[in-house]
Amino acid sequence: MKQDLSKKQKKRLLSSTSIHEVHTLLKTAFSYAVEWDLIHKIPLPRDAPKVNIEERTIWDEKTMLAALQTIKNPALHLAVHMSMILSLREGEILGLQPSDLDFDAADGRGTISVSKTMQRANKDALEKLDPKQIYYTFPDRREGSKSSLILKKPKTKKSNRILYMTKPLKEELQAWFEKLKQDEQSAPEKYSTCGQLFRLPDGLPIAPELLTKWYRLWRAEHPEFEQIVFHGLRHSSATYQLLQSDGDFKSVQGNTGHATASVLMDTYAHTQDKPRLELTEKIEANFYSQDLTPAAPQPRQNEKPAATKISGKEIFEAIRLMDADERRELTRALFA
Repeated sequence: MKQDLSKKQKKRLLSSTSIHEVHTLLKTAFSYAVEWDLIHKIPLPRDAPKVNIEERTIWDEKTMLAALQTIKNPALHLAVHMSMILSLREGEILGLQPSDLDFDAADGRGTISVSKTMQRANKDALEKLDPKQIYYTFPDRREGSKSSLILKKPKTKKSNRILYMTKPLKEELQAWFEKLKQDEQSAPEKYSTCGQLFRLPDGLPIAPELLTKWYRLWRAEHPEFEQIVFHGLRHSSATYQLLQSDGDFKSVQGNTGHATASVLMDTYAHTQDKPRLELTEKIEANFYSQDLTPAAPQPRQNEKPAATKISGKEIFEAIRLMDADERRELTRALFA
């Protein structure tokens, strides 16, 4: 089957990673075709195209804090704050439920349990998805919609994790809980509790595309900040955590939820200018200040041979314990 692409889709270019994956898939299929004598040889280049991994633009910690302070939308502010501090994915943030938060855990610090993710999926694709992967399918808001908003299991098993709140984040979350109560009390007859932490004033869930729209509108209003996508906040957060932890990949991996530390290192260990400048300053201070003057030879101290430290009584006792051959060798050495 061949899918007809729209004009907008035709203008898009595949990334080198996608091209590499397509090549691998086709090569596997054609290999079986050759094995089954359907074709004579594989009609593909032998070597797959190289993957060019482009480093994603990120913010340093000062830019993250400055940007956060300009966001007025309470829901967007909280979502951005959680992504910056906890390295959460967009779907993981919207997949949170009130029961996932425990303000008294960890000696009062507060914890967040990540075990679900929200996403919009095509209904045709949903039919092929394992039902065990889906926790809940939200009712359609528009009749005849071709996609559904779902709550499903996260990306990997490592994505199930416990995160710790900072004090400012905890205070903002508690204020958000109060806002949810006020929204429900102000119009209980129109309120529809969806069960999610992130809700609209009428109680319906905030969909990923709506959060992305809010973020893009804010970004357009603040061109003073370097333009990054919402997922770039996660990259920025992971990089900042790696710097703050002096490269403790395992601890940061526990926060980001990556399957392996190698994925974290390859994808999120961005280089920032500040630590590189500090490294250059350390090299400059150490390298050029080395003392190249040859060290003066140290006079050897007149130390007595170790043997002279043995008493005469000990020497006679050692000779007495020798066998005949050893005594002859000792005699030759003494009178040589």
